[in-house]
Amino acid sequence: MRAVRFHSYGDPGVLRLEDVPLPEPAAGELRIKAVGSSLNPADIGGRDGRVRLIHARHLPHIPGYDVAGVVDRCGAGVSAFLPGEPVFAMVGLGAGAHAEYVCVAQERVARAPAHIPLEAAGAVPLAGLTALQGLRQHANLQPGQRLLVNGAAGGVGSFAVQIGKAVGCHVTGVGHGETADVIASLGADEVLDYTREDVTRRPQVWDVVFDTAGNLDLRALRAVLAPGAVVVSPMASPINGLTAALGVVGPAPRYRFFITRASGQDLALLARLIDDGRVRPVVDRSFALDDVAAAHRYVETARTRGKVGLRVAP
Repeated sequence: MRAVRFHSYGDPGVLRLEDVPLPEPAAGELRIKAVGSSLNPADIGGRDGRVRLIHARHLPHIPGYDVAGVVDRCGAGVSAFLPGEPVFAMVGLGAGAHAEYVCVAQERVARAPAHIPLEAAGAVPLAGLTALQGLRQHANLQPGQRLLVNGAAGGVGSFAVQIGKAVGCHVTGVGHGETADVIASLGADEVLDYTREDVTRRPQVWDVVFDTAGNLDLRALRAVLAPGAVVVSPMASPINGLTAALGVVGPAPRYRFFITRASGQDLALLARLIDDGRVRPVVDRSFALDDVAAAHRYVETARTRGKVGLRVAP
């Protein structure tokens, strides 16, 4: 099969489309013939070496965490899926989704949304799961709460805004002024341009702050957090963690850094939200697998809106 690999860390020029052996599904795994995938910050950081110990420890490495396609073959013990079914999944830390075939444990897989193309479904898994798990499991978001999403036009943020509205919350999206139209189109009740306004100086307060960028200061946020408020982020901030642990900001505000888990059950919920019309993936631009280096350059040099997709198969 064809797969994207890099044999050394560096700029997008290290990416190569190569012929590699077709993977065989182990017990409990299914092999997916990929149609769509997408880029995530982990792919960029793994390739350039900044987070190599987490996302690209062994070389050569096949990047990619998102896959959507059709079940090609089932390993022993797979009972939840059959060949030919359209599915999507987030693969494990070993990555490997930027390839024509991907083997994934069945508990990480869900049936793909029926009302969007498989190529678009390839933009959902990692970002969608991050938003869903951050809000549902770590923030315990409830109807009627006020939610602030920092980085609302990005991959995770665009899902978080929509999930917040689906729950029944008042949602404020923070982003660059150039992305205000996208944030508003996702259903945000209010859009703030961080280049013009400091969110920590607003007159209102929020019950949940989802900091997708990990660049908000918990000490400064104290002024706009409601009693019992929680700040969650998939981007580790040692300063915020220490601030919360030492009680520097006083009682009440809670800070939670979390790591996204691959979960077929959570993906199934996202598929239902998509098919119900309450959530949709935002794809800024899509590149062919052959143009993966150009896709990386685009992510690094442009202010993307939502996700950047990869077309693995026609």
